[in-house]
Amino acid sequence: MTKAHGYHLAGLSLAACFLLSACSPPELVDMSQPLNDGEYVGKSNPDEQDAIGIVTITVTDGKITSTSYETVTKDGEEKGVDYGKTSQGEVGNREFYQRAQAAVASYDEYAAQLTEKQDPTEVDVISGATVAHSQFLQAAVRAVLQAQGLEDDGAADSINMPSLDLDETDY
Repeated sequence: MTKAHGYHLAGLSLAACFLLSACSPPELVDMSQPLNDGEYVGKSNPDEQDAIGIVTITVTDGKITSTSYETVTKDGEEKGVDYGKTSQGEVGNREFYQRAQAAVASYDEYAAQLTEKQDPTEVDVISGATVAHSQFLQAAVRAVLQAQGLEDDGAADSINMPSLDLDETDY
């Protein structure tokens, strides 16, 4: 390899690094910023069914000491043990009901992970609950930003909301 060719490859590598860093997603939240004590509520964007995720964090001595997570339907009803059943209270589509209940079961786990890890971006996705995770992450980022006394600059909107891929006529 010639010296000029080596410089050319080094330049391309440097340019690729620059382009990759310029295209990286925005930082969702800077956890080096202190958290103010109190209770803070963040809400997600609506999913395809207009349901929203709500995360409530309690901060004591600058640490998240408790977290709760719930999702409410467009009618304001909390998704719980009946989520995924028909309006008559029956399981009309077993697959949909199982998927719906897997999402509901993830809520406490997502909340516990945030309290443990102290950073919403460190909360692991639970298989079968990816929409719930996206809504959790959006809401948790917004709650943390409130605790930091900061405005949401739109970073939470950059979180991808996957499709529910459901046939609404099945439930």
